Amino acid sequence: MNKNITWKELKALDDLYRHKRTRALVQGHPYINYLIHDKGILDLKPDNIKVIVSTDKFETFYEKEFKKSFEEAKKFLIDNDIKPTANKAFTIEDIKTLMLIAENKAELKSNPTNIEDFSNEFFDTSKYLKNRTSVRKAVFKILDISQFPLDKKENQWRLVIDNTHPKAVIMCENKSFLKQPWIAKETQTKLWYVGGNNIAIIDDIDEFELSKPIYYSCDWDLAGLQIYSRIKAKLKERNKDIQLLYPNEQYKRISTYIDYHYSHWDLTKKTSGLKAEIFSKKELLLIKDLIQNEEWIEEESNDLHSMILEIIQK
Repeated sequence: MNKNITWKELKALDDLYRHKRTRALVQGHPYINYLIHDKGILDLKPDNIKVIVSTDKFETFYEKEFKKSFEEAKKFLIDNDIKPTANKAFTIEDIKTLMLIAENKAELKSNPTNIEDFSNEFFDTSKYLKNRTSVRKAVFKILDISQFPLDKKENQWRLVIDNTHPKAVIMCENKSFLKQPWIAKETQTKLWYVGGNNIAIIDDIDEFELSKPIYYSCDWDLAGLQIYSRIKAKLKERNKDIQLLYPNEQYKRISTYIDYHYSHWDLTKKTSGLKAEIFSKKELLLIKDLIQNEEWIEEESNDLHSMILEIIQK
């Protein structure tokens, strides 16, 4: 859990070490909450519970677990002119990885690659750098590049599972459902994958293909719903609309703080910065509940077949 601490929480822990208290809004982070309520290493000020205070256990704990990491990270970020703010929520692991990249800068620049392979090699998932803008920009700054040499500026392709007489088009955030082509046949729909966040390609889709009702299947996390918001705005420019597919009964809610997931809700903003007006009341209730519990719903945990049949049969 401590690997998911961002610079914001790390700075707050250092403030607690130096000043014995902090007003930083970090109580919502599971690890900070764990230190307060389970370990008793931190506490809340009795007359102002918005203030976190240190206990007698904290100094030894911080010196063992975080002091060196914080000092090295701070020096590295300053030396490389990388300014972590609340909007650049690097985790401890992010900064350690950036240090490793900087240490091997010459070798990495002499061996061209693409963003997916580089991300998979250093961040253990091919999607990480695409989803974490601040980390990606830091990598580019360290390597003195504006993009990876083997990347194209924009994908010019989209993967499609066709149907000769589709009743609707289902855009999918991930490719997994396109590996089940029978879904398109049995539901009489087209399935599209346009490269995750590659929404600019919508400009090149002809009017005929956009004439059918369009629905979006996605991860119900901040990244997935942000992509949906951008697609909805892009289609609006062409006087078209898109609706979310609502998770069905079999979906599983998962903590956002699991090892393979990197999209966390922004607890500092109302509805995590999403525009409430583009969602239905039912959708908003689920989104707010997921935010409150810091959970998400993975696209693949849904039964796409039954979700499509439900909206087509209405």
